[in-house]
Amino acid sequence: MSRPRKTASNSRKSASSRKRISSARRPVTRKRRNTKKITSSRFLVLIAILAVVAFIVVSLAFFHYYQQKTPSGKPICQQHREDITTTILGVLLEEGFSRHTVSWRIQGTTTLFSIKDGKHKIHQMVASLQRALHHRYRGLRVRKFASNTIRVYCRNRLTHKLLFLVPGRKGVSFPPAHHVKLPKFYEKGKAIRVAIVIDDIGNDLKIARKLLALPVPITLSIFPYAPHSREIAREALARHHIILMHLPMEPDGYPGKGKDPGPGALYVRMTPDEIRKQLVDDLNRIPEVSGINNHMGSRFTCDAKGMRAVMEVLKKRKKIFLDSRTTAKSVGFSIAKEMGVPTARRDVFMD
Repeated sequence: MSRPRKTASNSRKSASSRKRISSARRPVTRKRRNTKKITSSRFLVLIAILAVVAFIVVSLAFFHYYQQKTPSGKPICQQHREDITTTILGVLLEEGFSRHTVSWRIQGTTTLFSIKDGKHKIHQMVASLQRALHHRYRGLRVRKFASNTIRVYCRNRLTHKLLFLVPGRKGVSFPPAHHVKLPKFYEKGKAIRVAIVIDDIGNDLKIARKLLALPVPITLSIFPYAPHSREIAREALARHHIILMHLPMEPDGYPGKGKDPGPGALYVRMTPDEIRKQLVDDLNRIPEVSGINNHMGSRFTCDAKGMRAVMEVLKKRKKIFLDSRTTAKSVGFSIAKEMGVPTARRDVFMD
C-alpha cells in the first residue's frame, strides 16, 4: 500500500490540525493552573483564620488569668496585699534577719522593705520568697532587680520592693519607715519561751493559710482524716513550721450527743493490737508529723493500758507526745516519760 504524497495542501492541513489540537489543549492547561492557585490561596486563608482564632483564645485566657477578681471585686493580690506583706516579713525573720534590721513603709501602691545587712544572699532570698508566695498567690512573681533589690510583681504590677542596704556605705541611708514591732524572742540567740499549738486544723484551708502567714513560729495540729490535711501539711512544712497530728481519742460520755471524736479515733474498748494498728494507719496519713496530741480523749488518756500501746508506736517511730490535758486525770504525760517518749503537756488552753 503506497503512502500519500506530501503536498503543500496536506502540509497546510496537518499544520492547521496541530494548531487546533494545541489551541484546544491550552484552556485546559490554564484551568488546571488556576485551580492550583485557588487551592493554595484557600489554604493560606485557612491558616490565617486559624492563627487569628488561636491569638484571640490565648489573649482571652491571658486576660482572664491576670484580671481574676475576688468576690469583693478587687484583684486577688490587691485584696491580699497585707497578707503578702506579712508573708514576706515572715520569710525575712525565718532567714535570720532581726527586727532591728528590717523596716517597711507604704510608698504609693508599693510596699518598700529596707533591710540593713552586709552579708545578704540575694539568690537565696529570691528562692525563699518564691517558695512562700508563688503557690499561694496565682500570678505573683519574684524577680531579682540589680545586685541589692528584689521586686515582687502581682498581675504585672510592682507591689513590693526589698532593698538590702550595706551598713556604713557612703550615700546609703536607712529610710524612715514603720519599724516592725515584734516580741523580743525573735532576736537572734534568744530562746523562745512560749510554744503556740493551734488545734483542729484540716477542715478550713483559708484559715490555715492565714495562720501560716503570721510572722510567729506556730505549730499546727492537724486532723488525720480532714479534707485539707495533706495540703496544709505540705504548705506548713514548706514554711518550716512544725506539725502535729491532732489524734481523736474517746471522751467521757461517749457515745452521747456531741461526743463523737471523729474518724481514726482510739477507743478504750480496743485491744492493744487494734490501738497500735489504728495509730499506724493514722500516722501513715500524714507521715511528716513530728508527733501527736490528743483531740478530746478525756476517757482514753486515763486508760494506762491504751496509752502504753500508743507510746510503743510513738517510740518506734521517734515521735513526740503532747498531752492536751483534756482531763486532770490524764496519765499520758507520765507514761510517755516512763517509756522514754519525748513529751510535754500544755499549760494554757484557750477555746
